[in-house]
Amino acid sequence: MTKILNDDTPAATMAATVQQYQNYLEQVIGGMPAGLLVVDAGRRILSINRTMSEMLGVADEAIAARPALETLVPSTELALRIDAVLADGMPQDGVPVALDGQGEGVRWLEFNIRRTRQAGGDLLLLIGQDVTFRRQARLRLQESEAFFRLTFSQAAVGIALLSREGRFLRVNRKLSEIVGFSEIELLQRFFHQITYPDDLLEDRAMVASLVAGAIGDFQRETRYVRKDGRTVWVALSASTMREAASGQVRLILAVEDISRRKQAEEALLRMANHDALTGLPNRTLLEDRLAQAVCKAARAKRQVGVMFIDLDRFKHVNDSLGHEAGDQLIIEIARRLAGSLRESDTVARQGGDEFVVVLDDLAAPEDAALVAQKVLDRLFQPLVLCGQEVFPTGSIGIAMYPQDGADSAALLKAADSAMYRAKAVGGNHYHFYAADMGMHAQAHLRLETGLQRGLLHEEFVLHYQPQFDTASGRIVGLEALVRWQPQGGALVEPDDFIPLAEETGLIVPIGDWVLMTALRQLAALKRRGLAPLRMSVNMSARQFRQQDVAGRVARMLAEAGCDGSWLTLEITESVLMENPAAAAETMARLAALGVQLAIDDFGTGYSSLANLRRFPIHSLKIDRSFVGDINDGCSDDGGNGGGDLETRLDNAAIVKAVIALARSMKLEVIAEGVETGGQQAFLGAHGCHQMQGYWFSPPLAAPELERLLCARREDAAA
Repeated sequence: MTKILNDDTPAATMAATVQQYQNYLEQVIGGMPAGLLVVDAGRRILSINRTMSEMLGVADEAIAARPALETLVPSTELALRIDAVLADGMPQDGVPVALDGQGEGVRWLEFNIRRTRQAGGDLLLLIGQDVTFRRQARLRLQESEAFFRLTFSQAAVGIALLSREGRFLRVNRKLSEIVGFSEIELLQRFFHQITYPDDLLEDRAMVASLVAGAIGDFQRETRYVRKDGRTVWVALSASTMREAASGQVRLILAVEDISRRKQAEEALLRMANHDALTGLPNRTLLEDRLAQAVCKAARAKRQVGVMFIDLDRFKHVNDSLGHEAGDQLIIEIARRLAGSLRESDTVARQGGDEFVVVLDDLAAPEDAALVAQKVLDRLFQPLVLCGQEVFPTGSIGIAMYPQDGADSAALLKAADSAMYRAKAVGGNHYHFYAADMGMHAQAHLRLETGLQRGLLHEEFVLHYQPQFDTASGRIVGLEALVRWQPQGGALVEPDDFIPLAEETGLIVPIGDWVLMTALRQLAALKRRGLAPLRMSVNMSARQFRQQDVAGRVARMLAEAGCDGSWLTLEITESVLMENPAAAAETMARLAALGVQLAIDDFGTGYSSLANLRRFPIHSLKIDRSFVGDINDGCSDDGGNGGGDLETRLDNAAIVKAVIALARSMKLEVIAEGVETGGQQAFLGAHGCHQMQGYWFSPPLAAPELERLLCARREDAAA
């Protein structure tokens, strides 16, 4: 304090000046932003300023009585610190005191303690501040930091703080688990050192945009490379922050491991695009790859080959060895096909026993032919299924881009048509598409549509060809022959539509209709008083292979009101040989109904005598192809006649052998297609007396048949 009084100052002036100074000092102390308490050595309060009164919540009159400090500020810590100051005179700073806020929570004060000596003894100055808000803020900050640390370390996603250059500055435990590096290892790395190479360029571009402020944040799916070298898919969220202290831009990354989700997505995608049995691409993926191959070939002025492959006699394997064996065969064929191709080629399973191969980047059709032959050779290797050795073969149709089609649909359609041409020549063969196949396919489709319409509108009719016993001259049976009479069209013969019906499966409903209609005709003849005749009905291979064939026949017999002995079912011998055991069981159930069974077109198949004996057969039918070559001039001594002499002699020998076989097995034998008297004479001379053919009667419509039978009944009565 500047010296303003000296020894020559009058006493009155000195007293006034001191008083003035004391008043000024009291104003300064009273207006201090800090609280002030003056305490004597006995801890009695001598003075208090307004700020302290407000902090402690006491009135001036409460101080007049000079209360003890402990009554206003009850704090053991404060008392101990005062004792220390009184003892050594050293100041004490930052002494915390907690006071009851009376319903408003705890209030915190902080005191600095100083000792001063006066004439009357030691005085203590307690300078205090209310630090409640500051302390609460610090506590909240501590809590927030603790919460952040806990959240950061225990988060279910990886979290990282990076420098603007991409160096890891801080990482949590989950991120370490995701990438397999420890925290220390990560802090020595940049983010690009753990990023999958194929994703690095885009990741770096996104981070650069983020640091530059072009974007505020971004989210994307990317891949990281773990410490063990494995790749892990993550969902990455990135944003920026600026440090308050340094002003530096920092990157904040949130990383979620989505590997399981990606695996599930890939599994679903694979299921959608691949065949479940073989793992090969399915039709959806095939069409996509074929479209890509066509686009590539168009740019490079190259060719693409499409091979449509259908296994030969696959149904025979399924029916004879079971579906499990069929599946094993399909799997092995898929493996063999894949092993016959280049990596750039595609082999797909179209469905069932059909496969499609896309040959990418070919120079000429000859390249496709080489591959097709290689595939056929690879397929025709022995394979053991259920203890049985089989030699798979296939029929291959080949279409070429651009000459056979400009898009996937056209190429597949062309290859499919070519495959049917290959199958028509006996299978185990490849065939290139030709323009006329498209016309044939269209006609094929029109015919199939017509058959379906014919079933719907009942356009089929039955004609009946009598079977004669030449010894007695009587009609002993009838054969039901189906005809197709389209509305407004000409009559269609069986040879023109039965093969297609067999191929498409329409033969089953057509065959059921034929059988039911024939049985109803038999019942109608009986109601007319005509003696029941045996009705022969052809049963197709597809019909015969159906489940519970005998049950279906029994229901039809009951519905029509016919006895089982009136019906003869004609079955080709090739059907019986596909699965002899199953065929024998089915035939036994049919025979139990009284139904007679005939082997149709006998001599054209490959059955042996041993196999024939296991079936409950009643008769054999000599095929018209053998009978037709037995001309009037054909005799045992090789006489002259029409046609090739050697063929006529061979057929004559076959006919005689069939008749002899039937006799040895005590079976009836019926010759069909008899058209001349010489054929009748030859057959009769060798013991065959049941015949049918134009020599006796053409197939007749139902009304004509009834007139014929009635006329013959009247003639017999006369």
